[in-house]
Amino acid sequence: MRNGKWYIVLARKLQLLRYARPKIGHLQKVNSQFSGFASLIAIGMHFEIFLSSTFAKCKFSCRDYIVILFLSVFVSNATQAQETINKEVRVVKPYEPTLSDAFKINMLPVTNDTIRLSTDIQYSIKPKSFQPVYTFRPLKPARMESEQISKLYHSYLELGFGNYVTPLGELSISNLRSRTLSIGAYLMHMSSYGKVKLANEKKVFGGYGDTDFVLYGKKTFKKAILSAEAGVKQDWVHFYGYNTEIDTSLSKDNIRQNYLDVFAGIKLQSSHLDSTHLNYKFQANYHYFKDRFRNQQNEIYFLTRFNKVFLRNKMFGIDLDLLYIGSDMDSLSSPSTYIRFEPWVSQKTDVWTLDLALNVTFAVENGHTKAYLYPKAKFQFNIVPQYLTAYVALDGEFENFSFRQTVSVNPFQIPGLNAKSANRKLNFFGGFNGSFSRKSAYHIRGSYSQVDQMYFFVNDTVNELGNQFSFEYDDIEITRIYGEVSTQIGSQAELFIKANYYFYELTTQTRAWHKPNFDATMTLRYSFRNKILIGIDAFYIGKRYAKSYELAKPEIALDGFADINLKLEYQYTKILSFYLKFNNILGRGYEVWNQYPVQRFAVFGGFTYSL
Repeated sequence: MRNGKWYIVLARKLQLLRYARPKIGHLQKVNSQFSGFASLIAIGMHFEIFLSSTFAKCKFSCRDYIVILFLSVFVSNATQAQETINKEVRVVKPYEPTLSDAFKINMLPVTNDTIRLSTDIQYSIKPKSFQPVYTFRPLKPARMESEQISKLYHSYLELGFGNYVTPLGELSISNLRSRTLSIGAYLMHMSSYGKVKLANEKKVFGGYGDTDFVLYGKKTFKKAILSAEAGVKQDWVHFYGYNTEIDTSLSKDNIRQNYLDVFAGIKLQSSHLDSTHLNYKFQANYHYFKDRFRNQQNEIYFLTRFNKVFLRNKMFGIDLDLLYIGSDMDSLSSPSTYIRFEPWVSQKTDVWTLDLALNVTFAVENGHTKAYLYPKAKFQFNIVPQYLTAYVALDGEFENFSFRQTVSVNPFQIPGLNAKSANRKLNFFGGFNGSFSRKSAYHIRGSYSQVDQMYFFVNDTVNELGNQFSFEYDDIEITRIYGEVSTQIGSQAELFIKANYYFYELTTQTRAWHKPNFDATMTLRYSFRNKILIGIDAFYIGKRYAKSYELAKPEIALDGFADINLKLEYQYTKILSFYLKFNNILGRGYEVWNQYPVQRFAVFGGFTYSL
């Protein structure tokens, strides 16, 4: 059998497989239930059993087994290819994938290196110049918008009228814009013809009037400026504030007082931009003043000033003043002359400024001559430039008063009464000033002064009506604290506030008569779209005292008061506007001077026009 053809032997042996056909059918049935590799495994298991039982009866070689196995697989695959596989899938619930938890291994590798390596690096830097390459690119020039110059008008006219029969007229005329010449004229009149209620509820005539006329001019030369003015000022008042305990009736003509001031002035000063040049200033003023009762004074004033920079940042100067007062009055008939000679030096740096001077004053009064000496010094230090500056100073001066000056303070004084001069022998002050920002500024100042022969207004006792004022004098010490703040709110509003506190130490008088211990003012300006302008002026005067010559009542308390004024203006065009004024809105008849209540609530309206 071994030497015969192998395929003959195989054919004989395959005849024996006919007896196992039912079992092969059984294999086909099993094969139809599996696919792929699982089917092959199942077939192999059944086929192994079959071969074991069959080949036990027949003795085959190993090669024969392999051939028989190959044919069996081929037959099985051929049979499987003829059957249809059922691919139907039944889903009984949604697929829910699950993942097992992952645990991080927190063990970090640790290297125990016992060998330490140190590297010794040697290097050197060779200098080499770096030549950057510049590329220049031309910039376009910035476009500057030309600033529009506001148009000037030749004249300005204002007319108005208010209650208490109060007319107002104002006219201003000037030339147009010029670099070398400015001339003009100004005329104003305001008067009131109303009555005022006194403490006894009786109404008396309290009219007043003010008329001003001024001619002025200024000529600009290459190195100097020449200016001059001349005018007339006329005021009239009534002494209506009498003692209400007296039953009397006053006539308007009997209590009227007129004041006339004719004045002129001229000034010439250098305009060198370089302070190393010799700078100069010459000024002369003249006043002729008289009242209804022919009390008159002539004032002539001269001022001369020279200054020049020497020795690098040091400026030296000298001032020379002369005042002559010729009087023809009941209280003063002889002339008075005052001469002031003051050399000074000033040094200024970017951080500090120092001013030193010596004021020498000669006073010739009532035929007697006296000399007064006042050293002056001021030191200013810029702590934070433009924001905080501190200063301290010491000075003094001889204060002379003319009839015109005291009348401007209190027009109800005795006709022809001239106040005595005062000697401010010491004035020490210091403070801070600066700004919070570009739109706000502040100033705080404290001062201490010693003044001999300072005057106070008191009611006259010679006249039982007490409706005129005379003077009382005393040597005093004054402590004053002053503060002011100004700011611009946005681009349409401005606010200004200032206040004073006073403390007086007297020698003979019991009170500083008619002097408040506190006063304050506030000004607010608001522009709404440059069409509606709102202005508020308010002030407060603290408590004061008036002297009384009654033994039972040596002084009279004058309550503090507040006054608020409002102005509304509508600018119809650039040249025409209309306005309303509300004065003393609180309607209080307060007394600035003892027995002289003011007019209460007043309304005033008018218009302005530019020609």
